[in-house]
Amino acid sequence: MALARLILVTGKGGTGKSAVAAALALCLARRRPTVLVDLDQRMWAARMLGLVSDGRDAGDDRGPRGNGEAAIANPHATANPEAIANLETMSLSAATELEAFIERIVPIKAVARRMLQSRTFGYVSAALPGLEAFLMLERLRIIAGRAALEDRYAVVDAPASGSALELLSVPGALRQIAPLGTLNRLAANVESFLVDATRFAVMLTLTPQELALREALEASDVLRGRLGVSVAAAALNRVPHRLFNQRELDALDTYPEGALLARWRDGAGGFAARARREASRAGLGVIELPMLFSPAMGRAELQELSRALDARLFPPKSGKSAKSARSSESGKSAKPPTPARPPTFAKPARIASAVKLPGSAKFDRPQ
Repeated sequence: MALARLILVTGKGGTGKSAVAAALALCLARRRPTVLVDLDQRMWAARMLGLVSDGRDAGDDRGPRGNGEAAIANPHATANPEAIANLETMSLSAATELEAFIERIVPIKAVARRMLQSRTFGYVSAALPGLEAFLMLERLRIIAGRAALEDRYAVVDAPASGSALELLSVPGALRQIAPLGTLNRLAANVESFLVDATRFAVMLTLTPQELALREALEASDVLRGRLGVSVAAAALNRVPHRLFNQRELDALDTYPEGALLARWRDGAGGFAARARREASRAGLGVIELPMLFSPAMGRAELQELSRALDARLFPPKSGKSAKSARSSESGKSAKPPTPARPPTFAKPARIASAVKLPGSAKFDRPQ
């Protein structure tokens, strides 16, 4: 499938948004140089990949909060070295973008600094609360344009879906406030960028839970309806694989604690199937990501998630090409045809329509 040059990852808090953003960046970096952009200064996605320092005090074992990752695993764990080499990180802040904008429109640095420090300018900024957010979108537009010129990708670890929708609504609001002039022209440029599916798209994250499903569907309606933004896919994260059949569940009724846990696991798998159906009815492509029973998230865990993303975003075009790819990866050369054998005609290969996602062999704590 054709992907936008810049993909913004958002979803309900606790759905593993940062982990999905990091895994997506790792997936894309296998094919093209990729930049991982952080919008909230915490850099959790980059930290899980080991691309930036954790920056925590010694003895502080608290991991990322609000995004579903229990802790940051060893950043030097095994991962694709070529993909990591193709990754770079960037952190954006509203204040920094405002300063850069003023310095661009006021070429004299002394005057620009005085403007930023003046009380009057502070009143103007307060009167336009969406100005700083708009300038962050303008920066994303520039990043996407550069990515297109240099044949690169950009992945944005964005705030939770409510804040992300507010951010993406800012250009339209600014055009109403400033119907003419430079600000209106800049807002129009950002709006055209956001609705261009070749340059910008959103990936929503959700988990097999009612609230996460409802929020993802509502966010999709707003994005594609009111804002005209393309939704690349919905990443259904932490999907557990079914362990018991109905007969086994009934047999566990004599062990109340075990039966409760087994039925919870079975219910989560059933809700995942329902989430797939409802998202598909809403026109969303669903990418299932397996539940990883690991106490921490690091490169090895993100590598597993990235393989699941890779299987859906870049599926093999045919069974024959997939077989050739596996043969080349294993280093085995195809045998030359035997001249004495008459030629045979292979049946047409079918396009791969379903991908079985990997499971996990770790059994500590869910991500």
